[in-house]
Amino acid sequence: MADDVAAAGGRYVEAPVSGSRGPAIEGTLVGMLAGEPDALAHVEPVVGAMCAQTFRCGDIPRALTMKLAVNTYLITMVTGLAETIHFAERAGADTGVLREVLAAGPMASAVSRGKAQKLADGDLSAQAAIVDVLKNARLAEDAARAVGSAHPLITASRRLYEEAVDAGWGELDMIGVIEALAARAVG
Repeated sequence: MADDVAAAGGRYVEAPVSGSRGPAIEGTLVGMLAGEPDALAHVEPVVGAMCAQTFRCGDIPRALTMKLAVNTYLITMVTGLAETIHFAERAGADTGVLREVLAAGPMASAVSRGKAQKLADGDLSAQAAIVDVLKNARLAEDAARAVGSAHPLITASRRLYEEAVDAGWGELDMIGVIEALAARAVG
Protein backbone atom coordinates (compact mmCIF):
# COMPACT_ATOMS: atom_id res chain seq x y z
CA MET A 1 0.00 0.00 0.00
CA ALA A 2 2.85 2.38 0.82
CA ASP A 3 4.25 1.91 -2.69
CA ASP A 4 0.84 2.57 -4.28
CA VAL A 5 0.36 5.75 -2.24
CA ALA A 6 3.87 6.97 -3.10
CA ALA A 7 3.29 6.21 -6.81
CA ALA A 8 0.17 8.37 -6.66
CA GLY A 9 2.19 11.22 -5.14
CA GLY A 10 1.12 10.75 -1.53
CA ARG A 11 2.89 9.97 1.70
CA TYR A 12 1.99 6.85 3.65
CA VAL A 13 2.25 6.41 7.39
CA GLU A 14 1.50 3.25 9.34
CA ALA A 15 -0.25 4.07 12.59
CA PRO A 16 -1.64 1.04 14.42
CA VAL A 17 -2.67 1.53 18.03
CA SER A 18 -2.59 -0.58 21.15
CA GLY A 19 -5.73 -0.50 23.22
CA SER A 20 -9.36 -1.45 22.92
CA ARG A 21 -12.68 0.32 23.35
CA GLY A 22 -11.95 1.53 26.91
CA PRO A 23 -8.60 3.15 26.13
CA ALA A 24 -10.06 4.65 22.96
CA ILE A 25 -12.84 6.30 24.96
CA GLU A 26 -10.37 7.43 27.63
CA GLY A 27 -7.83 8.72 25.11
CA THR A 28 -5.14 6.39 26.43
CA LEU A 29 -4.34 4.46 23.25
CA VAL A 30 -0.68 3.93 22.41
CA GLY A 31 0.24 4.74 18.82
CA MET A 32 3.00 3.09 16.83
CA LEU A 33 4.13 5.00 13.74
CA ALA A 34 6.26 4.04 10.77
CA GLY A 35 7.16 5.94 7.65
CA GLU A 36 9.27 8.79 6.37
CA PRO A 37 10.25 11.22 9.16
CA ASP A 38 8.62 14.26 7.50
CA ALA A 39 5.37 12.33 6.96
CA LEU A 40 5.45 11.20 10.60
CA ALA A 41 5.92 14.77 11.78
CA HIS A 42 2.90 15.77 9.72
CA VAL A 43 0.55 13.17 11.23
CA GLU A 44 1.86 13.02 14.80
CA PRO A 45 -0.40 15.85 16.05
CA VAL A 46 -3.48 14.11 14.65
CA VAL A 47 -2.55 10.68 15.96
CA GLY A 48 -1.32 12.22 19.20
CA ALA A 49 -4.78 13.65 19.86
CA MET A 50 -6.12 10.10 20.05
CA CYS A 51 -3.24 8.57 21.99
CA ALA A 52 -1.64 9.02 25.37
CA GLN A 53 1.71 8.26 23.75
CA THR A 54 3.08 7.64 20.28
CA PHE A 55 6.28 5.87 19.31
CA ARG A 56 8.28 6.11 16.10
CA CYS A 57 9.10 2.57 15.05
CA GLY A 58 11.17 3.20 11.91
CA ASP A 59 10.42 2.39 8.31
CA ILE A 60 7.28 0.65 7.09
CA PRO A 61 6.31 -2.08 8.15
CA ARG A 62 7.97 -1.63 11.56
CA ALA A 63 4.84 -0.18 13.22
CA LEU A 64 2.86 -3.23 12.16
CA THR A 65 5.66 -5.47 13.39
CA MET A 66 5.59 -3.64 16.72
CA LYS A 67 1.81 -4.03 16.93
CA LEU A 68 2.10 -7.78 16.34
CA ALA A 69 4.76 -8.05 19.04
CA VAL A 70 2.57 -6.09 21.47
CA ASN A 71 -0.42 -8.27 20.60
CA THR A 72 1.64 -11.40 21.22
CA TYR A 73 2.31 -10.20 24.74
CA LEU A 74 -1.28 -9.10 25.33
CA ILE A 75 -2.85 -12.31 24.03
CA THR A 76 -0.54 -14.65 25.91
CA MET A 77 -0.85 -12.54 29.08
CA VAL A 78 -4.67 -12.56 29.07
CA THR A 79 -4.71 -16.26 28.17
CA GLY A 80 -2.39 -16.91 31.13
CA LEU A 81 -4.65 -14.85 33.39
CA ALA A 82 -7.69 -16.87 32.29
CA GLU A 83 -5.79 -20.10 32.97
CA THR A 84 -4.67 -18.80 36.37
CA ILE A 85 -8.20 -17.92 37.43
CA HIS A 86 -9.62 -21.17 36.04
CA PHE A 87 -7.03 -23.17 37.98
CA ALA A 88 -7.70 -21.23 41.18
CA GLU A 89 -11.46 -21.78 40.84
CA ARG A 90 -11.02 -25.51 40.20
CA ALA A 91 -8.60 -25.83 43.12
CA GLY A 92 -10.94 -24.01 45.50
CA ALA A 93 -8.77 -20.94 46.02
CA ASP A 94 -10.48 -17.64 46.82
CA THR A 95 -10.40 -15.82 43.49
CA GLY A 96 -11.14 -12.52 45.21
CA VAL A 97 -7.93 -12.86 47.17
CA LEU A 98 -6.16 -14.02 44.02
CA ARG A 99 -7.23 -10.82 42.24
CA GLU A 100 -5.90 -8.78 45.17
CA VAL A 101 -2.57 -10.64 45.15
CA LEU A 102 -2.18 -10.19 41.40
CA ALA A 103 -3.15 -6.51 41.59
CA ALA A 104 -0.63 -5.88 44.38
CA GLY A 105 2.29 -7.72 42.85
CA PRO A 106 4.84 -7.07 40.14
CA MET A 107 2.61 -8.54 37.42
CA ALA A 108 -0.17 -5.99 37.96
CA SER A 109 -1.34 -3.97 34.99
CA ALA A 110 -4.45 -2.14 33.90
CA VAL A 111 -5.19 -5.10 31.63
CA SER A 112 -4.77 -7.77 34.30
CA ARG A 113 -6.82 -5.83 36.84
CA GLY A 114 -9.53 -5.00 34.32
CA LYS A 115 -9.85 -8.50 32.87
CA ALA A 116 -9.85 -10.15 36.30
CA GLN A 117 -12.57 -7.75 37.40
CA LYS A 118 -14.63 -8.54 34.29
CA LEU A 119 -14.58 -12.20 35.31
CA ALA A 120 -15.45 -11.37 38.91
CA ASP A 121 -18.39 -9.27 37.73
CA GLY A 122 -19.53 -11.90 35.25
CA ASP A 123 -19.22 -9.22 32.55
CA LEU A 124 -17.93 -10.83 29.39
CA SER A 125 -19.11 -8.00 27.12
CA ALA A 126 -16.41 -7.39 24.57
CA GLN A 127 -13.75 -4.76 24.82
CA ALA A 128 -11.70 -6.98 22.52
CA ALA A 129 -13.84 -9.84 21.21
CA ILE A 130 -12.44 -13.37 21.09
CA VAL A 131 -13.06 -13.53 17.33
CA ASP A 132 -10.96 -10.38 16.80
CA VAL A 133 -8.24 -11.60 19.15
CA LEU A 134 -8.12 -14.85 17.17
CA LYS A 135 -7.44 -12.85 13.97
CA ASN A 136 -4.62 -11.00 15.74
CA ALA A 137 -3.19 -14.24 17.14
CA ARG A 138 -3.11 -15.72 13.63
CA LEU A 139 -1.37 -12.61 12.27
CA ALA A 140 1.22 -12.69 15.07
CA GLU A 141 1.81 -16.40 14.63
CA ASP A 142 2.22 -16.03 10.85
CA ALA A 143 4.63 -13.11 11.30
CA ALA A 144 6.71 -15.06 13.81
CA ARG A 145 6.83 -18.05 11.48
CA ALA A 146 7.86 -15.79 8.56
CA VAL A 147 10.93 -14.50 10.39
CA GLY A 148 11.86 -17.82 12.00
CA SER A 149 10.95 -16.77 15.54
CA ALA A 150 9.90 -19.42 18.04
CA HIS A 151 6.23 -18.91 18.92
CA PRO A 152 4.90 -21.68 21.18
CA LEU A 153 2.82 -19.42 23.45
CA ILE A 154 0.99 -17.56 20.70
CA THR A 155 0.33 -20.89 18.98
CA ALA A 156 -1.16 -22.38 22.15
CA SER A 157 -3.20 -19.24 22.70
CA ARG A 158 -4.41 -19.20 19.09
CA ARG A 159 -5.61 -22.78 19.41
CA LEU A 160 -7.54 -21.95 22.57
CA TYR A 161 -9.17 -18.91 20.95
CA GLU A 162 -10.11 -21.09 17.97
CA GLU A 163 -11.79 -23.53 20.35
CA ALA A 164 -13.69 -20.64 21.91
CA VAL A 165 -14.88 -19.35 18.53
CA ASP A 166 -15.83 -22.86 17.38
CA ALA A 167 -17.86 -23.29 20.59
CA GLY A 168 -19.79 -20.08 19.89
CA TRP A 169 -18.04 -17.73 22.31
CA GLY A 170 -16.46 -15.49 19.66
CA GLU A 171 -18.36 -12.35 20.65
CA LEU A 172 -17.28 -12.52 24.30
CA ASP A 173 -14.44 -10.40 25.64
CA MET A 174 -11.07 -12.07 25.23
CA ILE A 175 -11.00 -13.05 28.93
CA GLY A 176 -14.02 -15.20 28.05
CA VAL A 177 -11.49 -17.67 26.66
CA ILE A 178 -11.82 -19.08 30.18
CA GLU A 179 -14.93 -20.81 28.79
CA ALA A 180 -12.73 -22.85 26.44
CA LEU A 181 -10.51 -23.76 29.37
CA ALA A 182 -13.55 -24.86 31.36
CA ALA A 183 -14.66 -26.97 28.40
CA ARG A 184 -11.25 -28.67 28.39
CA ALA A 185 -11.37 -29.33 32.15
CA VAL A 186 -11.10 -32.93 33.24
CA GLY A 187 -12.26 -34.65 36.37
